[in-house]
Amino acid sequence: MWNTLLNALCELTGKMDALLDELRSGGPSSGMPQGNRVGTSISVVLKQGVNPINLVNGNPQRLGIIVHNNSDGEFMVALDSSRIDDRHYTFKLKPGETLHMDERQFKEIYKGGMMGLWDEASGPLETSKALVTELFWSQ
Repeated sequence: MWNTLLNALCELTGKMDALLDELRSGGPSSGMPQGNRVGTSISVVLKQGVNPINLVNGNPQRLGIIVHNNSDGEFMVALDSSRIDDRHYTFKLKPGETLHMDERQFKEIYKGGMMGLWDEASGPLETSKALVTELFWSQ
């Protein structure tokens, strides 16, 4: 499991470095707001029994988001700030999988809130966690 986590972190670091290089080299025509910098928010989200959890709040300045399932169970992610269950979710991440959402992949970034929930049928431990990184414009 540690090898999987280290590989995912290395991959994430490489993708973040490439995104930052692309943004820095683009100048005014890249769409980068002048006088702003790229900020990050990195958090560990812990399983809360069978309850849904908030992954990120809505953010109009979002550039991308990365969610890594660091657990033994499947993790559901909803592009919704108020609803998620075993029938209403957007993505389902297997143990060790990572979701990358950026403009190059989806052409536009979802700027709303996101929720998460572990699929109890997949046997997640009570110590399950997800690693969430959000990239955004900051001043």
